[in-house]
Amino acid sequence: MKQLNDQSNNQFFSILDNAISQCPNYDSKMNYLLESRKIYLFNQVLQQQIQFIKDQNSLLDKQFIQPQKKQRRKATEISKIYKCTQCEKLYGSEASLNLHSKLKHPTIESESKTQIEQSFQI
Repeated sequence: MKQLNDQSNNQFFSILDNAISQCPNYDSKMNYLLESRKIYLFNQVLQQQIQFIKDQNSLLDKQFIQPQKKQRRKATEISKIYKCTQCEKLYGSEASLNLHSKLKHPTIESESKTQIEQSFQI
């Protein structure tokens, strides 16, 4: 048992000696704490620059990728609640109904306008 402990201790010390021999020599004139802070801050700046470049890259990707066309609704999906008084056609919006009235029933619209104008005259 004692031989195992001695053998493992010898192995540990040989690994430690090997690690110490690979380390650079200690310089008493150098402020290692200050150097480590400099390296840390430098790494922080680099990370910020990398993040900025990633953001710029994603913005450029969005600019070059053409947006997909909007999918139009099918006629069966539109709830048609606006009804033409002349021909009983149904429309999904008041603007569509007004356009229909101007295109399909122009004389009736002009007559109704003159009636409205006459009603406002004194």
